[in-house]
Amino acid sequence: MRPKQRPQHLLAKAMLLVCVLAAHAVCAQTQPDPEQLRRLAEQKLKLVEMLVNSPAAQASSASKDAEVAGLVERSRELLKQARETLAAQRYGEAAQALDEALRSVSKANSRNSGGLSESVQKQRLQEMSEQVATYRASLAELAKAQGNTTSAQSSLQRVDALAEEGRKLAAAGRLGDANKKMAEAYKLEVEEISRLRAGQEVVMSLKFNTPADEYAYEQKRFHSNEILVGMMIGEGRAEGDKRRLVDGFIQEAGRLKAEAIDQSINNNYKEAVSLMEKGFIQLNRALQSMGVPVF
Repeated sequence: MRPKQRPQHLLAKAMLLVCVLAAHAVCAQTQPDPEQLRRLAEQKLKLVEMLVNSPAAQASSASKDAEVAGLVERSRELLKQARETLAAQRYGEAAQALDEALRSVSKANSRNSGGLSESVQKQRLQEMSEQVATYRASLAELAKAQGNTTSAQSSLQRVDALAEEGRKLAAAGRLGDANKKMAEAYKLEVEEISRLRAGQEVVMSLKFNTPADEYAYEQKRFHSNEILVGMMIGEGRAEGDKRRLVDGFIQEAGRLKAEAIDQSINNNYKEAVSLMEKGFIQLNRALQSMGVPVF
């Protein structure tokens, strides 16, 4: 077994990147750069392709809800339109079509969150439950170290209530709703720990029996942040120009995750873990750009 430490101080860098991209956006309004428009359109194209071909989108496409299925089909039509306009070098039109496609597929997946197979829902619930339990222990320890603050104790009670409600929903067969409650508990824990840790460097010491175990942990950590990012987008925290920044972080996280999977298939778990950690950082930046003080 080996100890693992992760110092993470990312908020300043994320905010700096927000400012830089905002400045670029202002310049683009006065004098559009065709090359920049092309790159942005191509970036969005890759993101939409990933979302449209995701398991969640496939489940939405097969949904009995005609409106949900129609939203996915609409996103695919817009994706095709975007490819054509991009090939014709009409980058502005391509970007507009991709923005609409993103909205359509995101709305479909949000409405059809319970449309995934039961086995997938159960796996997600187990993973999220494990994350909630881990972070609850950290929150309880931190609250005790800081004198059992009223806010921290209140957060612990709310976490426990949400987790218990999630377990009851799961027992009743309502796995989609159960996952939502666990995700709410996880979000609350992350925000409260980040608040209590404000201005401090966070170091996590973890031990794993094998590199494969470490990779499995990183997969769960990554997936938990994916859920949190989706929740923040659903709450409207990525509206307007901010959505471009968030989408960029999500796309890069997805690319790194795909590379990690390739490495794990070849049993190169050390490199797979490194890639997953980098992907996790990208999701953290997405959260930070939406105002979530993650650590």
